[in-house]
Amino acid sequence: MTYKLAAIVMAAVLSTACLAQAPVGNVGGSGSVNDRLAELERVFNARSQAQITQQNQLNSMQREVNELRGSLEEQGYRLEQVIERQKDILLQLQDMAQPQAAATPAAPAPDKPEPDTKTASTSNKAEPAASTNSSSTTTAHGNEQAAYDSAVNLVLQDKDYAAAIPAFARFITQYPESSYVPNAHYWLGQLLFTQKRFDQAKAQFARVVEAYPQSTKRAESLLKLGQIAQEQKNIPQARLYLEQVLSEYGSSSSAALAKQTLDGL
Repeated sequence: MTYKLAAIVMAAVLSTACLAQAPVGNVGGSGSVNDRLAELERVFNARSQAQITQQNQLNSMQREVNELRGSLEEQGYRLEQVIERQKDILLQLQDMAQPQAAATPAAPAPDKPEPDTKTASTSNKAEPAASTNSSSTTTAHGNEQAAYDSAVNLVLQDKDYAAAIPAFARFITQYPESSYVPNAHYWLGQLLFTQKRFDQAKAQFARVVEAYPQSTKRAESLLKLGQIAQEQKNIPQARLYLEQVLSEYGSSSSAALAKQTLDGL
């Protein structure tokens, strides 16, 4: 964008110089005063028109720059929101890791979410008969978003980690095609990892790695698989996972953590 603006400015300078030079000889040549005045007027008109055209081009480019800048700022703000939310979840998981390590894992209590599941199931069966395909699709999407947000809020707001595990598992079962499924697998794995339920956590992280190669959680899932292998004293397997993080995601924060873990093996 900067190069394009510079090119326009240079073109403006050159064209102005050419317009200023070409008619000067004619104006000072032979002919009546009226002829010379008319020629001079044509020179000024031509120069003014060129300057107007160039100014319009510069204004247009400035508008484009402003629009792009606004778009970048908006995207940056949205990205910051996503990053902050992910940080909040990680902090909550780190906070719960210490007490969970010392305590015996509590069995999930399905009694609380179970009525909601049945109600939602009954509602989902009844709605198509009373609404169009468009409204049912909108409702399904709303239910999907609400279910995912509810599972996340169990970690962030309620700190009910025992209930968050079945909530994420239930979301994966109910909405297998959702774009949130890779994240749900990842967070479910994190919750199980903090409870030292390593085999179950491993299954969740492996699912992200194998089934969702484009997921933003794949690098972190590979890192977790390496850490689980380390916890289970499978050092060769741990090295394989950690080296895979370095080879595939060398510039990521996960790669930096993988290198630290490798150095400590």
